[in-house]
Amino acid sequence: MPRKTKEESIKTRSLLLEAALDVFSEKSFSEVTLSEIAERVGMTKGALYWHFKNKSDLLSKLIKEICLDSESEFTEKFGTPETLADLREYYRKKLVPPDRNDRFMKIHAIMLRRFEWPEDVRSNAFSLLKDQITREKRMIKDILIRSQREGTVRQEIGSEEVSSAITSVFYGLFILVLNE
Repeated sequence: MPRKTKEESIKTRSLLLEAALDVFSEKSFSEVTLSEIAERVGMTKGALYWHFKNKSDLLSKLIKEICLDSESEFTEKFGTPETLADLREYYRKKLVPPDRNDRFMKIHAIMLRRFEWPEDVRSNAFSLLKDQITREKRMIKDILIRSQREGTVRQEIGSEEVSSAITSVFYGLFILVLNE
């Protein structure tokens, strides 16, 4: 059997991740089987094991893809804020509930079941979120420091504390919006 090209391999992986999104949104982690995921896209379990070590690895990679996709999609659509006005607009847009499309609802269903995930998967997901929050804090802190240099923000304002407060409030509000 001829080896797959890199493009074919990427397409196969993508199809498996989409099938995993479907199955994990329908069932709890313990009810999902790798055979079921592979069968959804007409593949063998061997094809799945070529890309993923096990069910936990597959779910971890799916969550990572979801996080990276949503972050890059948002940045691509709205850009990266450079000023305080940009920052205000950035968070205003981020808090608008996303279209309740099929993909969003599947992702939401998976995230609601996060307490059923194995510890390593939960830990990886938490680490991804923590990294995203750290990047946002750094972005906010940089904007605040630049604004202090320009004289639009008072010098005594603690950029570290304010960036922590903004991200904490935002992510709290975001969770409330998701649960509406």
